[in-house]
Amino acid sequence: MGRGRGERSVTFSFSPVGGNQEGGQAGKIEKKMVRHHDEDEREKISWREIDRRRDRSPYAPKEAPQDRVRSRRSEWVMKKYRKEADKLFMGKKGTKKHQKAHNDIDRYHGTDQFEATVKAYLDQYGLPDDWSTLSLLLDYSDPEKVLQALAAMKDLYEARSPIEKQGFKAKVDILAMTASDSDLRDFAEEMLKTL
Repeated sequence: MGRGRGERSVTFSFSPVGGNQEGGQAGKIEKKMVRHHDEDEREKISWREIDRRRDRSPYAPKEAPQDRVRSRRSEWVMKKYRKEADKLFMGKKGTKKHQKAHNDIDRYHGTDQFEATVKAYLDQYGLPDDWSTLSLLLDYSDPEKVLQALAAMKDLYEARSPIEKQGFKAKVDILAMTASDSDLRDFAEEMLKTL
């Protein structure tokens, strides 16, 4: 068989294992392999073309990258819209002024300004809704407000973590032993029986 245009002939030879090696050529097998010259000089595909072919693959994601960017933006807009709607329904408690007064309770806890800060907050916004701020109000000097905070925390008690429940029981126990107001002390003792 003659070589055609653009073909190269490559010869491989090997000896089988355990064959007769003394005879030199005996037992050798020759195999000819023909490679086409065109294989080495095939068209090189650009990365852009590779990406384009990959995008047409049935295994590639069908969604365009611009859609993903838009969907992230629309999710952000929806979250912002919901947040603003929640603020609207919260009334006074949805304002930045409320948020500052709320944060001041935590900031001034344990200082001389705590009593005045809590009084100003309660006069303006009423009893807070969150567990952590209500627990800070248990250190307030007005027994009536502390009773209200205890009642509100009792409603939120079941949804709390075991550590928060344990901390709440300890605070109620301390109030039951040390409160100077008899109504507050009695309420705390009764609450301990139900926790």
